[in-house]
Amino acid sequence: MITKVVMPKLDQAMEKGTIGEWLKREGDRVEKGEPILRIDVDKASFELEAERSGYLRKILHEEGETVEVGKVIAYISDSMDEEIPEERPTTVEEAKPLKAEEAEEVVEVRASPLAKKLAREKGIDLSKVKGSGPGGRILAKDVLAYIESLEKPAEYEIMPLSKIRRITAEKMSFSKRTIPHFYVQVDVDASELIKLRQSLIPEVERLAGVKLAYDDLIMKATAIALREFPILNSTFEEGGVKIFPSIDICLAISVDDELVAPVIREVDKKRISEIAKERGELVKRAREHRLEPRDVRGGSFTVSNVGMFGVDWLAAIINPPQAAILSIGAIKDAPVVRDGRIEVKKVMKLVLSVDHRVADGATGCRFLGRIKELLENPYILLKDGI
Repeated sequence: MITKVVMPKLDQAMEKGTIGEWLKREGDRVEKGEPILRIDVDKASFELEAERSGYLRKILHEEGETVEVGKVIAYISDSMDEEIPEERPTTVEEAKPLKAEEAEEVVEVRASPLAKKLAREKGIDLSKVKGSGPGGRILAKDVLAYIESLEKPAEYEIMPLSKIRRITAEKMSFSKRTIPHFYVQVDVDASELIKLRQSLIPEVERLAGVKLAYDDLIMKATAIALREFPILNSTFEEGGVKIFPSIDICLAISVDDELVAPVIREVDKKRISEIAKERGELVKRAREHRLEPRDVRGGSFTVSNVGMFGVDWLAAIINPPQAAILSIGAIKDAPVVRDGRIEVKKVMKLVLSVDHRVADGATGCRFLGRIKELLENPYILLKDGI
């Protein structure tokens, strides 16, 4: 009996997956429930298990290939002598350029036998060589002169894309091509935020087992603002703007020079210590490369804190299909004018990137202004308790 192994559909949003690593090779014996390969989906990996015991007879897609959901990727058979159906891989291959000797068979080039031999050995396309012989016939000396005229190519290193970098490249390119971004920036006096965090660190550590981070307070403030401005907790569709039913915030995390964005769900309904605990667990799993697909799927808004890198601000690219992303810069001493006096305050810059199809500038400004108000008066964030 022959069994097809197909690219599974993990959720309603999944349309394709990438072959991360085959854990079994053609001809290997596999048992029911045994992992046979790893599949990469949206910056997470999961293992696909064999549905039945048998032999992995034929692999149709190699590691690194992206395959649509439902397409056959391999076959499992009861025995090694069963006939496997012929099925062509469904990924699109780029047209391969003709080699020099193949080009000669297609286009007749007048050249001496020695010139042809030399061209084959050096990989030279004779159609690009100017002949000096009778009637423009190419001689060996013409090939040698052409080789000498070629500039030595610059030496460089090609670094292959990791699975996460490849997915990030695809999503961010899609975002900039299809989403009309606009940006709003505001300065926040972080003096009270710093005091509140310092005072809460011991209690949060007792309750959640992790140290309270600025991200926890910023996400709580963002969630409160999103509850008041639900249009930014949404996604654009051709038929209109779809408002997400819950406030699920993606937190951008840098891991080994790559970006992942696990999701903290229903942030508006959680206390500060609950947010901190969930954030701590997700960050730990991300750094140990143990994030699962459910950890990175379904976010409605993204927060990206680049303050730890010492930069002032970042105009971030929206994480599709979301409608907005908030980036946070470093907290730094800055002069602030109040009542005609100049004071030095702890200031951090917030930049909001918004899909202009979903909201206009005025809405973006009011939303960012509300976050500023909450962070400058952070005790409001404790309304639901610590």
